[in-house]
Amino acid sequence: MKRFALTLVLTSLLAGMVVPASASESKKEIAARLDALQVRVDAVERRMPAAVNMQQRLDDLEAQLRTLTGANERLEFENKKRQDELTGLQRAVDILATQVQNARDSAHNANAALGRFITGEDTAPTEEKNIDNGTQDEESLVAQQRYAEAKTYLEQGYFDQAQAAFEAFVAEHGNAPLAGPALFWLGEIAAVQGDYRGATNAYIETLKRFPKGSKAPEAMVKLGAALFALGEKEEACRALKAFPTQYPKASAGVRARAQIERRRAGCK
Repeated sequence: MKRFALTLVLTSLLAGMVVPASASESKKEIAARLDALQVRVDAVERRMPAAVNMQQRLDDLEAQLRTLTGANERLEFENKKRQDELTGLQRAVDILATQVQNARDSAHNANAALGRFITGEDTAPTEEKNIDNGTQDEESLVAQQRYAEAKTYLEQGYFDQAQAAFEAFVAEHGNAPLAGPALFWLGEIAAVQGDYRGATNAYIETLKRFPKGSKAPEAMVKLGAALFALGEKEEACRALKAFPTQYPKASAGVRARAQIERRRAGCK
């Protein structure tokens, strides 16, 4: 195709050079004209390699341009594809973030409800309710404030914070009246989290240190439930059977819970 184009160019040039001879011209003049024409043909032939090289370079540039154009189109296509994928991923991340937040809110609400549930069954007078603010010294007031902070964590469902606060309270105010309920709540927190061995230890500690405390009857019932959860049925039934004798004046709610736990454990 390129050679054909060059041939056409060369033919056109030669056509412009050739002038028909007139009848009046002599052979010498015709020969002179032919010699001049040959010179011009030779000049054109000398220029042809440069023209061919120029054409080849143009063809190469056109080929490179087509290649670059194709590559650019592919890049644009891939870029759009990646952008669509990123948009889809962002949408998925947004949905997942919403689901995670909803799950966190649900977990928080469930924990708060559970915290209120495990702290809302006490119907008997307790150390918490019988404190006379008017006759307390500064140390007792500080202890009551620390205990109230821990209890608030528990009621709101922040079990880790409540556990740490009650443990600190028992360590600092182990002889205060509120230490008995604090130990009991440590048992409740452990039970809620499935740590029945830890719950058992906390309930036992409550009964050992505060056997006549307001939380002792409930601690004994919960001890039986925790032992049964650990698979220690005999020990669980022993605690539950001893409960009516040990705490005959326990509240109706605690006595009813004891009956429920005895049936659950299959105590005879």
